[in-house]
Amino acid sequence: MRPETMRTRARGPGIAPLSEYAIDPRHGFLPADDPVDALPPYYLPWERAGRNLSALIMTGRLRPAIESMPVLTPDALDSPGERERAMLLLTFLANGYVRGADQPAHTLPAPVARPLHELARRLDRMPIVAHASAVLNNWRRIDRTEPLSTSNVDTQLTFLGGVDEKWFYLATVGVELAGAPGLPLLARVRQAVAGDEHDRLTEALIGVREVLGRVVDALLDIERWCDPHVFYHRIRPFLTGWAAPGMRFEGVDREPLVLAGGSAAQSSLIQAFDAGLDVPHRDGLTAGFLTGMRAYMPGPHRRFLADLEAGPSVRDHVERHRAARPRLSEAYNAAVAALARLRALHIGITGRYIQRFERGEQAKGTGGSDFADFLRRAREETVERLLP
Repeated sequence: MRPETMRTRARGPGIAPLSEYAIDPRHGFLPADDPVDALPPYYLPWERAGRNLSALIMTGRLRPAIESMPVLTPDALDSPGERERAMLLLTFLANGYVRGADQPAHTLPAPVARPLHELARRLDRMPIVAHASAVLNNWRRIDRTEPLSTSNVDTQLTFLGGVDEKWFYLATVGVELAGAPGLPLLARVRQAVAGDEHDRLTEALIGVREVLGRVVDALLDIERWCDPHVFYHRIRPFLTGWAAPGMRFEGVDREPLVLAGGSAAQSSLIQAFDAGLDVPHRDGLTAGFLTGMRAYMPGPHRRFLADLEAGPSVRDHVERHRAARPRLSEAYNAAVAALARLRALHIGITGRYIQRFERGEQAKGTGGSDFADFLRRAREETVERLLP
């Protein structure tokens, strides 16, 4: 299961109906239906360990509990929702097993390793905790009669529990919700360029800028309930990836896996704004990392990014018509500037949540990147797309 095996298809300038990319009009990249919160009885060992995860970690019982579980098969998972619930459980159990003791483990025992590896293969994702599980499929509405929002949501799973860890995932759900109205606008941007519809393109770009403003507000909201000290010392270790020489999967015939941990770069949302606004990342600090993070995204979301990128250049189109249509170029610049502002905000947040706690070493994000240099360069590449 390597990044080059990812299933993508380009449609040229055409964008399919958003439902074909598993994009919901209200929720965006979040699932349209509430995530499944319990698996069939056959999977009770996974459910029991998942529901007791924080207590098992706290008491030092998690590793023996996982080692004593039966080796179950994912064949009995009947629906996409059940498969996502299983992926959430198994990745949390795996990362909890690896990081839930004084010394990290370097081998995953078969009761988790075998079904996780097989399920990840079927989902075409990587077998480690990632944004797709920890955020997109790790929520439940408190009141099912009310819409999903950050005031009507709770997590399904946490490693240690507590408001800080819960809010770290849930505030990110809020970011995804804030950005959801931008996805049909990005599709409209591409369609308007292909159809040479200047007024439609201008209005879509104005809408994208407004959505990005709401995404900025949602990202700032993470600091309301998630304390930086708690995040760095108690939450972040469980989201860290598996560095060389890699993680061995007991009972799986393959070499140890070196994988990135959970990272904001695994969210399809910001990469969608990049693709829709024609902001490429070609620098050595950014290109490989962002491309690699797509292997951790759901396949339909990857296809949406690929189809957005396959269309004609939005920036070139705006530049050709800027003299005759100054409002169009102003709308494009405002949208790109809003994306740059979002990246500047992200730099500030990572400084407060990670960099301030580092002790004389090169700071690494949970995804494995030299995040400070990466974020700065990604912002610079965004600013460089502004029309002078």
